[in-house]
Amino acid sequence: MPRVATTLNISNPKRYGYDLKLDDILLRTAIGPNRQMTIQSSDVEGGQVNVRQNAEDFTSNLGRVFSRNDFSGGSNLDVAHRKNGSEKDTIRFWDSQGVDVFKKDLGSSYNVSLLETTENKRSLSSSDGDNYMAVVGTDIYVSDDATLYKSTDAGESFAVVSTGLTAGYHIKGLAAHGDLLYIVANNGSAGEIETLTSGGTSTQKSTAHIFDGIWSVKGQFLVSAGTGLHSYDGATTVSSAVITLPPGQTWTDVVDAGAVVLATATDERIYSLKDVSGTFTPKGQTEITGEVPTCIGESNGIIFYGTKEDQTGAKKIGRFYRADLRVADDLYVLGNNQLVKEWDIAGIDNSPKKIYATRDSVYVGIKESGSTSFLWRYYLPTGGIARYYKASAGGDIEDMCKVDEKFLFTVVGSGVFKQTSEFESEGFLLLPAADFFTAENKQFVGAEVSTELLSTGTSVEIDVSTKFESLNDSSDSSFENVIIQTTGTGDNETQIEKVSRFLVGKLTLKTSNTANTPKVKSVQIRALARPELVVARIPINISDRVNRPNRKPVKVKGLGDALYNALRDKEGDAVTLEIFDPNEIIRGVVESISYPVQSNTEIGSVVQYAILTVRGTRQNGVWNKRTWINKIWSLNDSTRSNI
Repeated sequence: MPRVATTLNISNPKRYGYDLKLDDILLRTAIGPNRQMTIQSSDVEGGQVNVRQNAEDFTSNLGRVFSRNDFSGGSNLDVAHRKNGSEKDTIRFWDSQGVDVFKKDLGSSYNVSLLETTENKRSLSSSDGDNYMAVVGTDIYVSDDATLYKSTDAGESFAVVSTGLTAGYHIKGLAAHGDLLYIVANNGSAGEIETLTSGGTSTQKSTAHIFDGIWSVKGQFLVSAGTGLHSYDGATTVSSAVITLPPGQTWTDVVDAGAVVLATATDERIYSLKDVSGTFTPKGQTEITGEVPTCIGESNGIIFYGTKEDQTGAKKIGRFYRADLRVADDLYVLGNNQLVKEWDIAGIDNSPKKIYATRDSVYVGIKESGSTSFLWRYYLPTGGIARYYKASAGGDIEDMCKVDEKFLFTVVGSGVFKQTSEFESEGFLLLPAADFFTAENKQFVGAEVSTELLSTGTSVEIDVSTKFESLNDSSDSSFENVIIQTTGTGDNETQIEKVSRFLVGKLTLKTSNTANTPKVKSVQIRALARPELVVARIPINISDRVNRPNRKPVKVKGLGDALYNALRDKEGDAVTLEIFDPNEIIRGVVESISYPVQSNTEIGSVVQYAILTVRGTRQNGVWNKRTWINKIWSLNDSTRSNI
């Protein structure tokens, strides 16, 4: 049996008439009439997932469209097309800042608009978190260590009010009850409870403990003093401790959760207390292993709480959870605990300190850098969360309230920030990376944005990036602007030319007239399949007759059978197919080798051939002549062959 030619014994295969190699086996084609070599893209449309998600999403011969016309599902979706994704994924995105994704104006369609700015209305200097808020009637009170401020104009201005507190006492908590403001304060060794009327009359109520917190619940109060949580009747009576924590632990927050009162503590537990005939009675506890509950809230029967996880140095991982209140054998515990959002920024205490609940939303404050803090909004109808109002101050958001449909919140060491009626000058929204359920490269060809009629000074932009990591940096240099819309309503596709597996889109809203905001109705990106998967079908000469360039044909008995058997042995194997002309390298699998076929050429000779079918992916490498020239000189003459 003759030897099959390989790259081990042929140093310059093209010189000897070889057209391709399969791994190390050198082969000649049998191209002729009705037997052409074909290399064509594999069918990528068959079996694909239907990605129709919104009214404008479709699949056609014009490509696939990824769009969003509703972002109320909130942030934290990095990849749009997930085979095991939920229905909610169709209204989610990755990240945003300065834009309102939840607002739905009565009588109009859903849109994305700029958020309102905030303004510092009262500087605060406390460095230990003593910046509490309470609303009594129409008056807003804010504490700053030993100082108490009052606003009578919905937070537009604040003035110092006299409290009658003992000199040297710092305010540690405020609570509203009827027309009275309740204040707890201490100096580290003694404490007191005091009431204050709207007219400024102060009354000392109790000095029984070193009080460090107060909460109005169930028509009475709970007050904390070190490790003890006490019931307080609002007059002079402070009960013995309802619950006493282990030494060194403290209480962090209390909320009226309907059936019971829930209290969080630094011992990694959330305690349940039930009002039994006017007496608070412990009714269970929930352990939050490895995390310290820092705040708690309730809305529509759903419990929300924040935690911190201590890390190296100042870093504290902050987390925000939702849970259900469950009862069994008259014990109340939290169940179905779900992590909503985690904040993990190097060198920052990201733990939430306050939760504020409304009928449709829950707000939590987060310090994100040394110069910025944000309210985050959890939207109950969709379960989505997104970054919301911004304070240009890097401190913990200690407390918040809402008066006349405007938010006010305290940033420790900075001030009282109030929502204004003017819009941010700029905001962005990062779409999830789109890949249409395939790892193959796509030819992204168009982008489109639809808006309400833009007013003077407003604009909308679309930037795109093929870099998946750009999701984590809205200012990444890989973003390329493709749309700048300053007039009209958009609705016209702009051509883009990007080849990538993923495409990340960034929507930017801008205004130079802060009384107006652009309103975006939808965005979309269109792509065409650009498959790297190909099928090569090549007629291979498996004759005993060998035709060589510029030489007489020779006949090598048994050569055809040897070649055919070598190819059959490759069926089903992973291989590298290298075609010399045109320059192609395909890595894949030998799908089949047909049975030998005999054909008569135009000059009457007989050619025996078989069809080699290889399915795989194109590689970037091409035939390199210099490589083979160098290889010639590295081989001994004894290893060369003329066949």
